[in-house]
Amino acid sequence: MIGVIVGSGFEDLRLEHCLDRVFQTPFGEVDLTTGRWANQKVALVYRHGKDHRYAPHQVPYRAQIWALKSLGVSHILATGTVGGMSADNAPGHMSVPDQIVDYTWGRESTYWGVEGFKCQHIDFTEPFSSLLREALLESAKALKIYVHNGGVYACTQGPRLESAAEVRRMIMDGCDMCGMTAMPEAALARELGMEYAMLCASVNWAAGLSGSTIAWDDVKQTMANVVVNMKKILNDTISHLNF
Repeated sequence: MIGVIVGSGFEDLRLEHCLDRVFQTPFGEVDLTTGRWANQKVALVYRHGKDHRYAPHQVPYRAQIWALKSLGVSHILATGTVGGMSADNAPGHMSVPDQIVDYTWGRESTYWGVEGFKCQHIDFTEPFSSLLREALLESAKALKIYVHNGGVYACTQGPRLESAAEVRRMIMDGCDMCGMTAMPEAALARELGMEYAMLCASVNWAAGLSGSTIAWDDVKQTMANVVVNMKKILNDTISHLNF
């Protein structure tokens, strides 16, 4: 089964023949939807909840990833909106990142210590699945939608946006975009042996890079525009996966 985790801008996404359910995990309840997308069986998680009740630092990441694994999910496609910090991530552009720098703190970021779970130091050299990254990029190419191949995702704590000084620091650290949800999501998926990749959309220039403050009306409009193409890419990618 394919798992899909969607973030901001996807609140209206619905599957065919869908069934909404509450899944019990050792880490709390998870609202998720099972159904079909592009003629494939899919388990869908709204990362922030359908009503967007979870701020990035409050998302029940462990429960969500555990629920997907329990349902038989082996591969996860996730979406994320980011602030651009390089020319390849200008507002309205999409990318499939290949690296992460984690700036978060205080999040439950591992299953280590959970009763019955084998403690392990996972290899995280390549945090995103090369198989799923290539699938996303191939779909974008087939649809003639430009998506940048690669990039370093800086995962910040949120829910506030970053300061200009923090953005300058992250650029010096080699980061290309900043978001708030890739971690611990990617690491938890790796701990449970699932393939995981993200399709990211830049919805604004990160703080201090545009010469003005970030306007939420502009962010929302950019998000609405780019989500249309993100859905097309996900639809094509899912249609070609066979797990």
